[in-house]
Amino acid sequence: MQADGGVRVVSSGGSKFAQTTAVAASKFVALAALGLVLAYWTWAWLAPATLPPAQKVSEPSGRLAAAGKLFGHEPDGAPVATSTGLAIKLLGVIAGQPQGSGYALLQLDAKDTHVVRAGGEVAPGVRVESVLPQQVILQRAGARETLAWPQPGQTPETTTSSPTR
Repeated sequence: MQADGGVRVVSSGGSKFAQTTAVAASKFVALAALGLVLAYWTWAWLAPATLPPAQKVSEPSGRLAAAGKLFGHEPDGAPVATSTGLAIKLLGVIAGQPQGSGYALLQLDAKDTHVVRAGGEVAPGVRVESVLPQQVILQRAGARETLAWPQPGQTPETTTSSPTR
């Protein structure tokens, strides 16, 4: 202390640096907060209006879906294929994307097994049209036939669909 009753303050260069750093950091934080507030309110006022949610489209009536079967098509537009009467057994599938692509493992007789790609020929006049997870669609003499996974104790049907043109 001094004799005149005053308090003597001793400052060092280190405290001035700390004070300058604290002031600069507080200015940075204040400016960053101001920027965030301005960005939020600018976006709130000038952002484009949100669109209303899309309206649901109603399903076709039951009469329309039933009429599709008259012309050999299922309601979803896929042509109807009947079970095959060929002596071909489905052993496995590798279904791919887009739907209908992939490979089918087929057994033609007791010793003859083939892996056939969608679009490939199984036997003369029999072509694999598409490979789906639960079945394979074959085309024989212009008619589409389904080769599905065998059910225990079930024998394949021998009907075919009308030729497609």
